[in-house]
Formats: sequence, structure tokens, C-alpha cells
Amino acid sequence: MLTTIIRRHGGSAASLEARRAFSIFPKIPLIKFFGIRRFIAQKTVNKFKPERVAILGPDLACLEWLMEAGATSVKMSDGTELTRISQMRAYIASQGFDLKKLPAIPPESLPPPLNPKILASESLFAERWAHAPKVHIEEVDGSDSAITDEGFQYFTECRGLKVMKLNHCDYFTDHAFRQLALGRPALTLRNFEVCLNPSISDSMVYWIIKLKALRRLHFYFLPYVANRAAVLRQLKMSLPKCAVTFPETNKLGYGYDG
Repeated sequence: MLTTIIRRHGGSAASLEARRAFSIFPKIPLIKFFGIRRFIAQKTVNKFKPERVAILGPDLACLEWLMEAGATSVKMSDGTELTRISQMRAYIASQGFDLKKLPAIPPESLPPPLNPKILASESLFAERWAHAPKVHIEEVDGSDSAITDEGFQYFTECRGLKVMKLNHCDYFTDHAFRQLALGRPALTLRNFEVCLNPSISDSMVYWIIKLKALRRLHFYFLPYVANRAAVLRQLKMSLPKCAVTFPETNKLGYGYDG
């Protein structure tokens, strides 16, 4: 797992300059430094492996990736909450898989790409993954993890992801939201929170508004969003059933009310 090399400020929303001051490489420009860190993360734990998805099923493959990338916790549909890599390995073993002895799968045996017809049909989707364990991911707290855009492909076919919190995750960009919008999370994700990410811009709106199942959406301290008010207005108009919050950066912590 990639260790985080920029420390965070306890309960306050730190400025970018303050975060540079905490870096062990303070003379490297911040944008370039984030690029270096993202490249390292992308080439290590975030490399998407479709053969793992084919063998384990989308949810267990996603669980493995999340834990290896340093996610805070993952809650499964059977009520199990996993917070450590050792717990993840034991849990996957309990589902009948030995991660050290998974069979090899030739590329021609991989499932065909997911299409809108399968995505929209519960029966077709269930048939596609009939060989996979029925247990699935319901809640993800990926805060302080090293997940990147490429890794988000693991979310595409998660069966019933409902809650996702991604605070202090500065490795992923607007492109990550595309994977959510074009996959199952567009139909199942109800609660989504992203705070303190300097790599997200106004362009995220194009994909976020496709997450029609959302009922709560919270953003805070996204410094590269140029027009916060316009983004907030567009989100509220496009997601009328969702409680959307994106406060100004004048609150401590994660910008929650109260």
C-alpha cells in the first residue's frame, strides 16, 4: 500500500500552501508533486485487473483493491465491516477464494463489456455474475486512501453500492466520476461525499448529474472548482431529489452544518 506523504491538518481545511509546507519535498511545485504521487499510485495498487473481477466477481475484486489502496473501511451486505488488509484476505477466503492461488484466465474467457441493457436489468446482471458470491459492498469509506482514476473501474459492476465517502483522497480526478456514472453505482449510490481534493474541477458536474439514485451529495474544499455557486446550482437543478451541499470554505472539518 502506498503511504501518504503529505500529512493532513487534523480537523481543519488546510490551504494548499499549508499542505506544501507539510510535504517532505516542499520545493517541488504542488501540481507536479501531486502528479508524481498519482503516477506512483496508478502503477501500483490501482492497476485494473479484469481477470480478478472475472474470478472473484466485481464486489470481492473491488474489496481487494480498496483495502490494498488503504481505504478506511468497507461494509458488506452481510453486515461485515472490514478495516484491514488481513481482514479482507480472511473474508475473501471465507467466500472460497485463495488470493495466492487464483486460476489463470485467458483474455478470451473474460466477460464481454457491460452494456446498457445488462446494466438496466437486474435479471441479466444477476445471470452475468451467477458464479460470484452473492455478498456485495454496500458502504465504502475511502478517506485517506491512494485510489486513483484507473482503480475506479473496480466500482463499475459493484452490485449494490449505496454509500461512498472519499475525504482527503487527492489522487483521483474528474475522470473517476465517469466510471461511477457509466456503471451500476448510477443506479444504486444514494449517499456520496467528497472533501479536500485539489484535483477535481467544475467538469465533474457532467458525470455527477448522471447518478440519479443520489439522495445526499456533499462536497467541501475542492480548490480547483472555479465557480462553486454555479456548480452547486447545476447539481441542485439536475438532482432535485438529492440534498446537495457544497458550502464555502469557512467551516472547520468537512463543512458539515451544525
